[in-house]
Order: sequence, then C-alpha cells, then structure tokens
Amino acid sequence: MIITILGIPYRIEEVDVVNKYDPADGEIDYENCVIKIDKHLPTPLKNQVLMHEVMHGILNLLGYMEDAKDEQKVQGLATALHLLLTSPDFTWFS
Repeated sequence: MIITILGIPYRIEEVDVVNKYDPADGEIDYENCVIKIDKHLPTPLKNQVLMHEVMHGILNLLGYMEDAKDEQKVQGLATALHLLLTSPDFTWFS
C-alpha cells in the first residue's frame, strides 16, 4: 500500500517486527520512504499508528525536525486528527 505525504509516496509495510533494537508499533524511514507497522496489531490500532507515523512525515517534510522528534507532540496531533477523521459526526462538504 502507498500513502502520499505532501507529495512524497511512502510504502506502507505490515511487518512481524518493526525494529528489533527498539520496540515500537510503527516506524517511518524518511530516507527510503517506508512506513512499517506491526502486523499483529488490531486494525483500529494499526490506523492510529499509521496516523502517528504520517504526522512524523508531515512535520519532517515541513521542516519542523525538532517537532518531528517530539513523540508527545506527534502522538497528541495524531490522536486528535485520528479521532476527528473517524468520528461519525465528521463529514466533508459536497
């Protein structure tokens, strides 16, 4: 699966182990344009982790390198956006 972040295509891989040196549910590789997600997670959590990694990508591509490294900030933004987009009350104008 491919997701485009600010014009850059990232390949999404569901893997058995995201990073054998640092336990994590997801990881973004800016250099190779790959996002890895733990394939053993339930689907709602995979989506949350994907949003988290996308937020890393957005902040990095916008030049906010320090913010992209701030896990608390990234998680807060990712959680807020994920909740908004998955809310049954959310709708786009047509």
